[in-house]
Formats: sequence, structure tokens, C-alpha cells
Amino acid sequence: MIVNATVFFFGAAQHAGVVIGTLHEPVIISAAIVETVCGVGLFWGAVALLRTRKKSWGAAMIANLIALSGVLLGMAALAVGAGPRTASNDLYHRVMLVLIIAATGVLVWAALKTRDSAARTAGRHLC
Repeated sequence: MIVNATVFFFGAAQHAGVVIGTLHEPVIISAAIVETVCGVGLFWGAVALLRTRKKSWGAAMIANLIALSGVLLGMAALAVGAGPRTASNDLYHRVMLVLIIAATGVLVWAALKTRDSAARTAGRHLC
């Protein structure tokens, strides 16, 4: 999630007009805002997981759903021609989407593993 947050912040900087080396994207302020919100959400969700608080799983899932919404919105906007389209921007969206799917998969797997472990522990106490 932290890697994905970094990708979102990179995209936000690019869409705000910051040129990084030879990489540059068209200035799209609305995209920069959405990417910043998604990056902050992912970073917040990752910090929650690292703090291992009781509600950290939910925070991480919410962060990934926010990021997923932002990526899908960006992809849809580009698909209907609402902004200038570049090959690198299409790649950024695909990378962000894959990272969201991977993080969500890990979160679901961890939740199922925890639930299964708790069920086995509860079963031992019954004997």
C-alpha cells in the first residue's frame, strides 16, 4: 500500500506539472487532486496496519476502495476523452490497479487466515 501511495503521489506531482527527469504528463489538476486523496488514503491505511490496531483492517480496505474508485474514475474519464491520454498515464493506471488488487487480496487472505485460526482456537476450548 505504501508503494501504491508513492505511485499515486508521483502521478499527482506529474499532473500538477512537475517534470521528473524525462517523465512528464499533461497538467490535469482534477487528476492531481484525486491522486493526492488516494495516496493519502493508502498511506493512512498502511500506517493503520503497521500500528496493528483493532480496526486497521477496515481502514486499509476503505483506503483501497477509495483508491480503486479514483483509478476507475480516471480510466473512465480517459476512455470517454475527458482529458489528454498518454501511454505512460495508461500504464500508471494499470500499475495502480494491479497494486490495489494485490493489496486487497492480501487483506482478504489475512482476514480469512485470522478467522480460521480463531475458529480452531475456539474449537480447542470446547474439548
